[in-house]
Amino acid sequence: MHNLLLPILILVVAPALYLGARLALFRRRWARRLGMTGLLGLIIWSAPAQGFDFVVLKRLDFLLAGALALLMLMRHWRIGWVLDRQRYRAWLGALAALALVVYLNFFSFHGARTFVHLHDLANYYLGSKYYAELGYTDLYTAMLRAEAEVYDNHFKALVARDLRTYDQVDIRMLLRESGPVKAEFTPQRWVEFKLDVAYFREALGDQYGAVLLDHGFNPTPVWVLFGGSLSRLVPAGSGRGILLLTLVDPLLLAGMLTAVFWAFGIEATWLVIAHFCLIFGATFGWTGGSLLRYLWLFSLVVAVCCLRRQRYLAAGALLALSSLLRVFPLLFVLPIGLKALAAGRRRRTAPRRYRHFFAALLVTAALLFALTRTLPRGWNHWAEFQNKLSVHAETISPNIVGLTQILAFRPDDGLVTNEEFRDLKLRRRNIYYAQLVLVFTAALLLVGLMSRWQSGLGAATLALPLLFVGLNLASYYYVFLILLVLFWRQRPRQLAWIFGLEAGSYALLLFEDREALLYIYRSILVLYLLLALHLEPAKAELLGIAARLRSSKQTPGHEPAAG
Repeated sequence: MHNLLLPILILVVAPALYLGARLALFRRRWARRLGMTGLLGLIIWSAPAQGFDFVVLKRLDFLLAGALALLMLMRHWRIGWVLDRQRYRAWLGALAALALVVYLNFFSFHGARTFVHLHDLANYYLGSKYYAELGYTDLYTAMLRAEAEVYDNHFKALVARDLRTYDQVDIRMLLRESGPVKAEFTPQRWVEFKLDVAYFREALGDQYGAVLLDHGFNPTPVWVLFGGSLSRLVPAGSGRGILLLTLVDPLLLAGMLTAVFWAFGIEATWLVIAHFCLIFGATFGWTGGSLLRYLWLFSLVVAVCCLRRQRYLAAGALLALSSLLRVFPLLFVLPIGLKALAAGRRRRTAPRRYRHFFAALLVTAALLFALTRTLPRGWNHWAEFQNKLSVHAETISPNIVGLTQILAFRPDDGLVTNEEFRDLKLRRRNIYYAQLVLVFTAALLLVGLMSRWQSGLGAATLALPLLFVGLNLASYYYVFLILLVLFWRQRPRQLAWIFGLEAGSYALLLFEDREALLYIYRSILVLYLLLALHLEPAKAELLGIAARLRSSKQTPGHEPAAG
């Protein structure tokens, strides 16, 4: 790839920064801002209009994550200039800005200045807009029927996923079953659906067939309340309306960062921006430019910010929203509940702040759950969602992060038969159930012990080990690791480990191109990070319990008083 970026960085940007520092040109704040803005603009201008390919972006992510880890180590080692708060903030802000530029592919987004993630949006926009007719299982069947009618049986793919079983099947099987699916639509709604399908087929071109091999639409009915309300505002086939939908997520992320600044200050905000943009397997290419992919994260992070600022009612309501949008954030409530129970035992009554927190959580959850009754099939939507979730959980996908990914790993034997694949799923399920009984239970006990002395934020971060050992989530959900950055924001050694995790993941990518194996490595590195952050506190807690038990056994009994 031929472009001016590397020569610009080496021949212009680096010397300009060096000379500016040596000649004290950046002493004034306005001069620093003007210089950094000009240099950043030069970098963006020199980037290719089509954006960079995956390999180049990951190399840049590696360099930035490594630079941030090194910056934190230098601060931990108390190297002189890094201890200057103004200089440290300036470097932190500059690295965060560069990480954001790389995250957005130098504002080329998905390539060729394409912001909309058409593949992901096809599932979320069509799935939510026509949820009343399609539910969770009929999206691809309806898309094939619409394609047959609009394009006179000329298809972009001959194989699609049956969303009832997740098996890949010949499209003729789904087309034979498409009559009852179409019958769920009114004539007008079917015309609109065909216009929307035609838009995505034309916009995606040869990539349209890959959509039909994805896993469909799988958010909760509560998400449907929000996503469906927005998607139904867009006229059928409107590219401009679809683009406007994708701007909601950037607004949510901006609101999240504003809350971080409100609760934690500017340094924490720079750290969160940098880390969010560098998290392996969660870059813009995965979920950027889609619809409400970050509403759950916005709710979770703002809830944590509210905990920090003692706004327990708001924190409880927001955590309820996050949990009902994606289910797994419910585990963030668990350590807070264990902390509240411990405080209640010591004081013989739960502190008022926790009563407010859980009252808001329960009331909000009840209201949101009740609102789903307004969906066309009422409470049946939750049963349909549970069925969808059970099928989705059995999927063996390469981009999963979790303990099961490590324990169930087998060397790649190439293609397998359907029977061998079923055996793999059964083996993975058995490992997962054993893991829940043995590992998750032990982790839960430790979290209960450790949460007693933590702040609200500290207790919330203890959910991360529970998520790792108790669930198997797609890599892009691991953006919740930014909570670790918030918790350890004033501990440079721990921050070095956190950014080192990302640098290590990208370093492995330089030598390994098998996706499944990369996420095994990623899971191992996340495990190492969690052990590094929590092993010493867990050990101290267990030793303290052992010491108290020994002390209670060795304390002599009181002699009875003389009569």
